[in-house]
Amino acid sequence: MKIGFYAPLKSPNHPVASGDRAMAGLLIKALTSCGHEVEILSELRSWEGKGVQSAQEKTIASAQKEVERLTNYYQTNRPPELIFVYHVYHKAPDWIGVELANRLHVPYLIAEASFAPKQVHGRWRIGHQQTLKCIRTAQTIIAFNPMDVECLKPLLKSSQSIELLSPFLDERPAQPYHVSALTKPALRKQFAERYHLDSNKVWLITVAMMRAGDKSTSYKQLAETLSQIDMDLWQWVAIGGGENFDQIQNFFKPLAANCFFMGELGRESIHQWLVVGDIFAWPAVNEAYGLALLEALAAGLPAVVQNYGGVSSIVEHNRTGYVTNPDNRNEFTQSLAKLIRDENRRKNMAAAAIKKFISKHSYPTAVSNINAICNHVGCNGAPD
Repeated sequence: MKIGFYAPLKSPNHPVASGDRAMAGLLIKALTSCGHEVEILSELRSWEGKGVQSAQEKTIASAQKEVERLTNYYQTNRPPELIFVYHVYHKAPDWIGVELANRLHVPYLIAEASFAPKQVHGRWRIGHQQTLKCIRTAQTIIAFNPMDVECLKPLLKSSQSIELLSPFLDERPAQPYHVSALTKPALRKQFAERYHLDSNKVWLITVAMMRAGDKSTSYKQLAETLSQIDMDLWQWVAIGGGENFDQIQNFFKPLAANCFFMGELGRESIHQWLVVGDIFAWPAVNEAYGLALLEALAAGLPAVVQNYGGVSSIVEHNRTGYVTNPDNRNEFTQSLAKLIRDENRRKNMAAAAIKKFISKHSYPTAVSNINAICNHVGCNGAPD
């Protein structure tokens, strides 16, 4: 099947790394591995983060030009048999895929859609209205976050369906997760020497972009948490870059002796840090689920997180880590301190994390499910 793919929030070819870009790429890889021909429809990014109506209207105009371009293109070229759009919400609505599917009379599928009723009269009301249209047009919606399902169900007609799919990575870890020929103790010793870390302390790992908004808020909360835990027990390694790097580094200035900022790293280096670490620590403010958490799970790294979005579908409370109430910040601090002090608990959670990843988030399972969904939607065709 030929599939037209579009990611309005961030193209898989976008120069700035993020979980959205990574998942868009994973979805294309999964579709291609099933034998489908995938064509990226457009690189246009519809995301508008400040709620400025004139900027949103400018994006709509650009999107209309893209739709015309694609319509003309497919008059002389083989058109897609399915339009697959990844991640639609009020700040990044789909203005291209849904219209093109209508013009070409092909099925329309969304992977990850979220709906915020409070935006009906808000600064993103135009995007809110378009997102509602997209949701009500899609033959099927693939949801990665269980919390999205309950919000979407009341919006759908009986002919539409929602398929819950666990977030996934494109590698299945061995036991232990493969990083190199080195064993974990040997790799940890190597890292301790290279980066002047203390192997006798608990290594806390965070992998997250250093951007304004929720990311910055999470880092600030983490700095406040670490200031309340005995510094003789831990060292913290931060992996990530972004425009707020300097500001975020300042949050940790009173803790500087115990904090190590690695900047943005490649995937293999990140995997190695996750393997040699002891705990993944991240407040996860307003995160849908977070691919970094999934990579930590795959590496056998227990996590301490707050219960936002679909985080609890990845980190299982009391089994693969601790998931705390966002309204009780002290609970996050206490849980992190408790796990820092309990080596046996960390080891048990590490083993459980790898088992959960293999059973729930493996690439082969995800590929099979995505293929079945696309084939079902494609065979049924576009609605009349």
